[in-house]
Amino acid sequence: MKKQPSYLCIGILLGTALVQPTFAAPIHAVIGLNNSQIVESSQQLSLTPNPGTLIPLEENFSPITHLQNSLNTNWFDEIGRKIRVEHKQRELNYTGTLTKIEQDTRSFLLTINNRPTTLPLDDFYLIPLEQPDIKDSPTPSYPVSYQTNQLSWTPQLSLIFDNDRVFVSQQALLHNHSSTTIKMQDSLLHYSRGSTPQRFKVERSSLAMSDSQPEISYQDNEVSYSLGHNLLSIAPYSNTLYPLPSSNSKVDRQSHTANLYTHNNSSGRIDLSFYNSVSFTFKKEGLPGEYNTFWKRENLLIPGNKVMLNTVRTGYPLNVITNKSQDITGYLTLENASSQKLPSTQVWQVTIENHSNKIQNYSVEQSTNGIIEVLEGNDVTKVNANRLRIAGKIKANSKKTLTYKIELKN
Repeated sequence: MKKQPSYLCIGILLGTALVQPTFAAPIHAVIGLNNSQIVESSQQLSLTPNPGTLIPLEENFSPITHLQNSLNTNWFDEIGRKIRVEHKQRELNYTGTLTKIEQDTRSFLLTINNRPTTLPLDDFYLIPLEQPDIKDSPTPSYPVSYQTNQLSWTPQLSLIFDNDRVFVSQQALLHNHSSTTIKMQDSLLHYSRGSTPQRFKVERSSLAMSDSQPEISYQDNEVSYSLGHNLLSIAPYSNTLYPLPSSNSKVDRQSHTANLYTHNNSSGRIDLSFYNSVSFTFKKEGLPGEYNTFWKRENLLIPGNKVMLNTVRTGYPLNVITNKSQDITGYLTLENASSQKLPSTQVWQVTIENHSNKIQNYSVEQSTNGIIEVLEGNDVTKVNANRLRIAGKIKANSKKTLTYKIELKN
């Protein structure tokens, strides 16, 4: 019993050293949101290809017979060869020829003195005893490309509002769903919201990966970002947060906006729901997608609404609704109407109240049930044929009432 601890230590070290696979060369990957397109040597695939996606990247290629990829690939390599196996916990070992591996039952067949013996695969360390013959050496190496679900990424997108500035924060969360460490070089992120998986164009990918200055780029109506030449390593079953180009813009306008629809039988007081609206212009190319919004207060971030941005391009103006307004309230009242049917002349009154201690911008957009023929009133403009806007400024801790007249027709 006293010998067992030292034996176990030696067995673990010996078994670990001998079964540890050699490190493959870094892969080249176009990392997609759901799956990735890999380019690497055909000699040993780092990840498991999705069925039907393997593309040999040379005209005359040799057959590939080692497409299985699991924790036990080293066992498969020893089939037909003489090996020794040592139990991981007991003082027990066997020597014989590895005949077969049954992955379903997690067992292997070892022929010992011409007698086949079935043993549990997970209970033993593998110790190879033969060097592979030249005829058994791997087939010539050549580049191949394939898709895999074991590597993907998720955009981490945020808009952080700090007084009159907005910080566009962008990161990529890289996912390794495999049991091995993924080492990548000269790779890129690919953003595509297509409904079905697609094969990435190798030519375009190679061109994008050669870009010496990593930036978010738009090509063939798709978005990509080069991860550069540096080696990137992701541990098994883990996530890595990677920085993307971010930008800082000046807030062009901040306003409290409300929208409503009025119809023939509108009457009485109609309460207005105001939302905080921020306008700014992008200074850099960015990623489309869902952005979290935050208001910065000293060293704290106060969450706002999530917003979907379909266009994030340099110089593109944007209006974002961040959260429900707590500063501005108001209501709309139909004071007079010549008829409940069209044509009709209507007199409306809007009341705005500012509960904060600073001047605020406000905007109320009213969609009517007819074509606006005549519009009269201060701070009221016609947006289109059946919509008008009441906009202006309101002093701190004050109340403001405006009256306007519209003539509607069919």
